[in-house]
Amino acid sequence: MTDGVEPVARETCMSRVCRVDFAAVHRIVVHENMHEGTWNHFSCKVPGRPGHLLITPGQTHFSRVTASSLVEVDPEGAPFGREGRLNVSAWAIHAPIQRARPDIVCALHVHAPWSTALASIDGWRLDERGSQNAAVFYGNCAYFGYEGLVTGSDEGERMAEALGDKRVLFLANHGVLIVGDTIEKAMLWLYQLERACMNELLVLQAGRKIRPIPIAAAKLNAELSIESSGEAGYLEGMKAVLDEEGQDYAD
Repeated sequence: MTDGVEPVARETCMSRVCRVDFAAVHRIVVHENMHEGTWNHFSCKVPGRPGHLLITPGQTHFSRVTASSLVEVDPEGAPFGREGRLNVSAWAIHAPIQRARPDIVCALHVHAPWSTALASIDGWRLDERGSQNAAVFYGNCAYFGYEGLVTGSDEGERMAEALGDKRVLFLANHGVLIVGDTIEKAMLWLYQLERACMNELLVLQAGRKIRPIPIAAAKLNAELSIESSGEAGYLEGMKAVLDEEGQDYAD
C-alpha cells in the first residue's frame, strides 16, 4: 500500500525540507549570537542519497546562507548537482564524524562565546548537574585537546574517535561540536549547551558554589531530551521568527 506519492517525488520533497531547515539553522545561530561570520561549519546527511552531505558554503556569512547555497558533496567530497565553495576544514571535520556515526543526521561546529570560554580553562569539564540545561547532556560530553587549525581528515578522524557515541565534543581552546539524529535536535541542543555554559560561567564569576541537580533528575533530563522529537516545535517556532523578519533562508 502506498500514499500515492512517487518515491522520487517524496525524496525530492524530503531533500527540499532538509535544505530549508538546515539553512534556517544557520540563521538561528546568528540570531542567538553563536556565529563567527563566515567561519564555523555545519553538516547534515541528504535524505535518500547515502554518503552525501549538505555542508555550510565557504566564504558565506551565516546570515546569508540559503537553502540553494548549501553545498552538497558526494562521499568523496566532490560537489554534487551544482557548484559550491567547500571549506577545507569543514570536510576534514564533518566527513569522518558523519561516517563514524550512522545514528546521526546533523553535526554543528561553532566557536560560541560561553562554551569556548569554558573549554579554554585548564582541566575544565562541564558540570552536567549544574543547571537544567546542563543536565540535558548528562553522560554525553566528550573532550578533545587543541591541535591547531584543522585542514586534514586525520584530525577529523581523531575527533570522531574522541566523540565516540556522545552528543557533545568540547574542543579545548577552540569551541564545541554537537551532533543529533535530527536537524531540530542538534540546533536545540546547541542552544541549550551554550546556555548551560553561560549559566556555569556566571556562577563561577560570582565566586559561588554550584548546587548540583540530583543524579536521578539529571539522568531523566538527558533521557527525555534524546527520546523527544524536539522541544514543542522549537525549529518551527524559530523559523516563524525568521519569517516575520523577512529572512530569505528558504530561497
